[in-house]
Amino acid sequence: MLDIFSQIYDTLFPPAVSIKKLRTEVPEQFIRHFSPHRFAHCVALSEYHNPYIQAAITANKFHDHEKAAELLAALLEHWLHTIPTVPTVFVPIPLSGERERSRGYNQVTRILSCTHNPELHIAPLLSRTHDTKPQTSLKRPDRFKNMESAFAYNKKLGVRTYERVVIIDDVVTTGATLYAAKAALLPHLPKDCELVCLAFAH
Repeated sequence: MLDIFSQIYDTLFPPAVSIKKLRTEVPEQFIRHFSPHRFAHCVALSEYHNPYIQAAITANKFHDHEKAAELLAALLEHWLHTIPTVPTVFVPIPLSGERERSRGYNQVTRILSCTHNPELHIAPLLSRTHDTKPQTSLKRPDRFKNMESAFAYNKKLGVRTYERVVIIDDVVTTGATLYAAKAALLPHLPKDCELVCLAFAH
């Protein structure tokens, strides 16, 4: 009976393909897509070509879909269980002012807010210095040039109480964005502080 109502509802109000694909997913089972690997200077938690990962990232980023954010948060929490427990702060890649105003939220911050870990701390240690072109519209060499000096360290915030800082983005393709963020933040960290560049997918 529920399937009939779902079909009727979908006919009247067609959901985005990405949202429809995630309908039967739950966080406890979504971690089957956990596939951590290194790419350049980054760690990725999953493969972007995985259709469920791609659907979750798309639904969270462009459709303000809370369930998608919860599914991706499950991957992050699973990753945290695989590494040593030390005081850690997460630094989401900041959006340009124009992009965040049009979208209404930062998609990475949204995922972080869906975790159930009270020890997970978020700090806006980076800010955008200027608007940049969308990375997806550029070729690899242009992506690195586009992100040069795109971020600045927020001097009012400190990281002395943390042993690990994690710069985090939703997707890493060339690594240009995370590389630029790392370059802006690294000089301001204590020498014994671990810096990790992390993405949900590559």
